[in-house]
Amino acid sequence: MKLLSILLGVALLSSCAKPSKLYVADKDDGAFFATPSGWHHISQLALGRQESTSSAVGAAERAASVLWQEAVTPKATYTATDVLSLKTPDQPIVYGRVRSLLPDEVNSISYNSLRDLILPVTSWANGTIKSPLFDISNDEEYIQKGGRGVHTVFQFTGSDGSSQTVNQTSVLSNDHTTIYVLIIRCSTSCYNKQKVALEKIATSFTVRGK
Repeated sequence: MKLLSILLGVALLSSCAKPSKLYVADKDDGAFFATPSGWHHISQLALGRQESTSSAVGAAERAASVLWQEAVTPKATYTATDVLSLKTPDQPIVYGRVRSLLPDEVNSISYNSLRDLILPVTSWANGTIKSPLFDISNDEEYIQKGGRGVHTVFQFTGSDGSSQTVNQTSVLSNDHTTIYVLIIRCSTSCYNKQKVALEKIATSFTVRGK
């Protein structure tokens, strides 16, 4: 009886333990990724409000086509402004986004355009556009059940003078109507210190599709 009581006590303690991962999911569109539990969550509502303030060409149309977006970071003071800015963060920002393609994008989407979603990476790499301090450390095809695309890791020095590492995965759905994106950003020094954990987040990105 005493042994059973001990075993039951262990089982109860195990059941109360906090999960080691936080799964961030878009169930409707079939996508998810995992981060360490306890990280600060930035909601789709907050991101949408911030995105609506952009005056960039085509921003309103892209915002209207967003199906889902959420962000997670260990830094509790980060907001949607930090997520959608290119300012170099001193702690990781993990941002997932799913949106429908606009009519003029459906027939023109390519691996290059998937790679260039936030910055002109392809043009920097081939010299078409003069780049800042820039380097690609990984660039490969990324195939999932729900689509295929590219996984790119690059470093660049922005206008703030700080080196930033971006780990970006962009996937085009099998029916060519939707793009799924996971962006992990951090200063290069921060990224290198947390590289193993951040790469685990990147590899957890799963696109099953609708």
